[in-house]
Amino acid sequence: MTQLQGGLETSLRAAVAERVGEGRFGLWFGEGVHLGLDDESIEVGVPNAFFREWIQGHFSGNLIEAAEAVTGRTLALKFRIDGEAEPKVGGLIEPNSGDERRKPGVTVPLVPAPKVPPPSERPRNQARPPRRLDDFVTGSCNRLAHAAAKEMVQSTGASFNPLVIHAGIGLGKTHLAEGIGHALRSRQPGLKLIHITAEGFTNGFLEAMRSNSLHSFRARYRNADALIVDDIHFLAAKRATQDEFLHTFNALIADGVPIILTADQHPKRIAKLTDELATRFLGGMVVKLDAPDPTTRRAILKSKAQARGVDIPEAVLEYIAEHLRASVRELEGALHSLIAHALLTGKRLDLNLAKSALRDTIRHTAQAVALRDVERAVCHLFEIDAEVLKSDGRARALTFPRMLAMYLCRKHTGAAYSEIGRFFGGRNHSTVISAEKKVAGWIRDEERNGLLAGFETVADILAALERTLGA
Repeated sequence: MTQLQGGLETSLRAAVAERVGEGRFGLWFGEGVHLGLDDESIEVGVPNAFFREWIQGHFSGNLIEAAEAVTGRTLALKFRIDGEAEPKVGGLIEPNSGDERRKPGVTVPLVPAPKVPPPSERPRNQARPPRRLDDFVTGSCNRLAHAAAKEMVQSTGASFNPLVIHAGIGLGKTHLAEGIGHALRSRQPGLKLIHITAEGFTNGFLEAMRSNSLHSFRARYRNADALIVDDIHFLAAKRATQDEFLHTFNALIADGVPIILTADQHPKRIAKLTDELATRFLGGMVVKLDAPDPTTRRAILKSKAQARGVDIPEAVLEYIAEHLRASVRELEGALHSLIAHALLTGKRLDLNLAKSALRDTIRHTAQAVALRDVERAVCHLFEIDAEVLKSDGRARALTFPRMLAMYLCRKHTGAAYSEIGRFFGGRNHSTVISAEKKVAGWIRDEERNGLLAGFETVADILAALERTLGA
């Protein structure tokens, strides 16, 4: 087997990084870890047995999913320790459980992997246990989406169909989709459920056309009892694939088959998605996941730590929740990196270690979006000058975008209330706090937009600004 070259290697590593988070990817898949593919397997070259056990125990499912997204095929997973003659198959082997695994001098134990359900309960191609709806931490940012997911399971699509869940990267779309799949299987053993990415559907469709096997391709999807498709926005601009998916969609809906879709934005805002598909997606229920608020971030961290069997001090949870705000995946990645750092160094897991281990992660996150970036985005969208935005003007045409800017600065820059207030015309911290609460209320109440043409709600305006920021 040869190491991946060129664009394929880049695509695979990017797909793995997206699934495990940048922090954990940098720690466990940096120099010394190599990825390779052949017709039947993905091979992971590691420097030693410790890396093999850790990656196999924690990232097997991510690796298999990433390889399928890139190649369109289901591949076995193998590990090779550099210097050993033959790789060891790991794709179908569960991580060792029972006894703790320790390195000398380490004070934080590795927690045994949770028990894996039998194959009849496990989503296809998934080496790790599926995420469940009961494990999804809810808050004001995601409560409606979670409730919709549970209703989809209870009614199996009778209440609404399809269910479309949209959000930015790392906010829980796949968790909800996977949880729905697990719950449907639990209620109906033997259910023919297909859970695939839109890229996997596209690759399968193209291969079926090349091999003159469209009949069997269509039969597989149109005989399903439930269909879950991640990242449906991948179909944008692929007219032939969209037409094929439209026919599959219509056939399943006509038979009352539940369909769950995830996307990076509202179907109406997916560029180059046909009106036929967008309209049908809107015929069910469309729900959005927002970035978690501080309370939800702390609850997520506590839940993830408990699942790992590690007791994290409240001060550490507070520190991570305060500085990392963009996504659930970012929080989880930071937590895993911190635990791994304690494991590898043998140091006590406390606030001092957290500040040291996460220094670069927090600094890069804070630098990703600057106050001036938000100012520039808001001024461009509302067509006003920066000086005017920061002025003492009280007209709604100024106060409205100014409050949105303060909200986005608080959400994405990591700046303190006082710093944001000073930036926007020397205002005090209480003004920023008030703006943040006001905008959060507009989002919660689905406030209609009456100021900026082309946007239905305040949330739509914020989504457009966040796409400009790359947040």
